[in-house]
Amino acid sequence: MPRITEEQEHQAEKVAFKYSKAGKSKLLKQSGSLPENLEQGIVVLSIGKNYVVRLTCEGIDTGKKVECVTAGKILSANINASMVAVGDKVGIVRSKKKGGEESGKIVFVEERRNCFSRKAVGIENREHIIAANIDKVLLFLSTIEPEYNRRFIDRLLISAELNVVEPIICINKIDLFDREELRNDFLTYSKLGIKIFFISAIYGTALEEIKLYLKDSLTLLAGPSGTGKSTLINKLMGKEIQKVTEISGKWGKGRHTTSAARMLELPSGGKIIDTPGLREFALWGITKLDLPLYFHDFDEYNKNCKYFPCSHTHEPGCAVKKAYEDELLEVQRYESYLNIYGTLDE
Repeated sequence: MPRITEEQEHQAEKVAFKYSKAGKSKLLKQSGSLPENLEQGIVVLSIGKNYVVRLTCEGIDTGKKVECVTAGKILSANINASMVAVGDKVGIVRSKKKGGEESGKIVFVEERRNCFSRKAVGIENREHIIAANIDKVLLFLSTIEPEYNRRFIDRLLISAELNVVEPIICINKIDLFDREELRNDFLTYSKLGIKIFFISAIYGTALEEIKLYLKDSLTLLAGPSGTGKSTLINKLMGKEIQKVTEISGKWGKGRHTTSAARMLELPSGGKIIDTPGLREFALWGITKLDLPLYFHDFDEYNKNCKYFPCSHTHEPGCAVKKAYEDELLEVQRYESYLNIYGTLDE
């Protein structure tokens, strides 16, 4: 993963300050006392407004899981974002329902070490946390049905760097595509130091390499539907695991399935967070001014631009535009940059 420079850190601080001034959720509070019977845990399953929390004691997993909902007000340092996400470290209060069934309420969410997020669909100034406190994100796509989209990949890579998460690109169904053409298409990413796996989940190609790379880390598995994520998960787990649709039946007959996410422990070591397919990905926490900092193949050229800052879109004397015109920059990357630039706020 490309290193984050001091200039990028400064820009990130400015962005964080800007969004901290946005409207805050009425369901979150930043101060208050916690109950004495508070228990700690990690959210391992999220289906709509329902959660499963795996309890911990002084950071050690107890193996006990409790079905939870959120309290009316949650004490959280994560204002203006999703209240609770898989990977969150939380505080819960357990109680018993009629009939003796045990449940819990999430009353506290610890400050997130990092996250992987996007702009919430249809909601202004709200961050949708896909997963929290992760080490890596495996960007999972396929050669065909559906065909990988380079612009989509670029958006996910930006979100990973914004949130200080190591990205890994994984392209499935290589048995259906010319491998030399595939490697050439991803050469730019290889030069940027991003780890890339070309696999066939159904045939187990490169499976052992992936297992080794995911060991001893918490990895988010993210990508569109139909790419073969379920096949990969079954291969990594060594068995066909219970489907989210089956789990969600007890919480509304499956109506929350599309918003389900779950954490799984891999037999070979490490954990993964499985999420629903991403159909769209609007970036959160970045402006047009910041965007050039996240296209590192521009780095050697943008320092020679006539104007600073330079948007690399229309300015005279732009070294990045000249590099594109001289075919020193990959066409797809520059066009992807322009596409993303046009969707961002000033």
